[in-house]
Amino acid sequence: MKRSSLLLTCIIGLALTGAALILLVPPMFNPEGTNNAWLIGGLALLALVFAAGALRWKPSSPVTDSDR
Repeated sequence: MKRSSLLLTCIIGLALTGAALILLVPPMFNPEGTNNAWLIGGLALLALVFAAGALRWKPSSPVTDSDR
């Protein structure tokens, strides 16, 4: 149960940080927009941590005879 809740937390965190990154990227290309590189870099790092956690806590698939 604990692994599935950790996986769900990582997936939700990855979705939220990804959405925030999508909203912050277009103003980077606007000449008069504010460019906050630290915020974008921090969110990208946080998304990377959530992705690594999701890979770490994903359920293992059972090995079948056809996989060998």
